[in-house]
Amino acid sequence: MKNNPFTSLWGKPLLIALLSLAGLIAALVGDGVWDIFSWVALALPLIIIIRRYYFPGNQG
Repeated sequence: MKNNPFTSLWGKPLLIALLSLAGLIAALVGDGVWDIFSWVALALPLIIIIRRYYFPGNQG
């Protein structure tokens, strides 16, 4: 499964998309702990983008 070209290309973007979708749904339907989860889930793609922009050689 590790050599699957589909998962090697689309694995991380799909994971980020699903996490963002879960964050959006949690923000719409939940309160309390769900608000915290939604903030974290929606901030994670921004953190990844900022990290890749400022440290482009770090592909870990």
